[in-house]
Amino acid sequence: MEPYFGSTAVGAVKPKHLNAWLKWMVEERGYEESTAINRYETLAGVFSFAVANEYLTKNPCQHVRTGRQRVKRRVKKTIRLPTLEEIEAIERHLAGPYKLLVWLMAGCGLRIGEACAVTLQQFDLESGTLYVDRQVTQDGENEEPKTAVQKAITKGRGRAHCVRHLKWRDLDEGRAVPVPPTIAAKVQEHVRLYGTFRVEEGPNRLEGDYLFSNVGRTNILMYSLVDRLWRNAKRAAGIKRRITTHWLRHFFASAGLSKGVPVTDMAEWLGHRDPRITHQTYAHVMPDAPERLRSLLDAVFTMQTELNLPLEFEAVVEAA
Repeated sequence: MEPYFGSTAVGAVKPKHLNAWLKWMVEERGYEESTAINRYETLAGVFSFAVANEYLTKNPCQHVRTGRQRVKRRVKKTIRLPTLEEIEAIERHLAGPYKLLVWLMAGCGLRIGEACAVTLQQFDLESGTLYVDRQVTQDGENEEPKTAVQKAITKGRGRAHCVRHLKWRDLDEGRAVPVPPTIAAKVQEHVRLYGTFRVEEGPNRLEGDYLFSNVGRTNILMYSLVDRLWRNAKRAAGIKRRITTHWLRHFFASAGLSKGVPVTDMAEWLGHRDPRITHQTYAHVMPDAPERLRSLLDAVFTMQTELNLPLEFEAVVEAA
């Protein structure tokens, strides 16, 4: 929000400014419309708090229409999934030190920024978990600009890359994601072959032994490099259709939900605050969920009837 509004006073923000900001996020920053609206709703909460506590007399958000439901419907229709064959083909054509990125996204559901920021310390391979608590972003603080060029890159896309705690989360808030044994083996092999990249605590940086770095191993892994590597690998694999890195996260979610993993668990592993977001996004991959429930309960009731045994919940009711 700061790159757009700068030092504008809260009380000076009007509906026209909010509409312009929404348009700027999509057209200038390249955000998905749903992401822009998520950011808008965070700011709308700030204005609501200010009005409720009488810091402001009017809420400019009351006169802004974001089309939240329309965006959600469109997201449902536009979710695309890569096949396992496509994932493996792209992975084969990635440079060795970056192959693991694919499996952290497809096998653990990480966002690209979270995958780029993974450290060795986040893994507990004995229990099979990965604690996700940081991400690479492009909203870090630049040094004080001195030249015209430096001043030009202190806003928007030119802001410094940084490793930071997860957006919209408290500093000690993260999520524990299950790590399949096949992915754990790939992590161990990656460390054996390529080692780690040590980063010390500092401006725009969090301490840790990072699994990924830039090509020269002098800095953190940045979006521009990942994007170039991904596009080159897809082209080399002969894949014509559009496949983005975010599709790997969809692959993870769809694979779990289609096999009966509860939506509440998947929401936790994906980092969704509300399971309704998960359900609204991936409901189309669970078309047989009602039939699975009918079959499950039918088997339970049939077994109880044949054995002439009371159901556990009936016994609990009677005892109560």
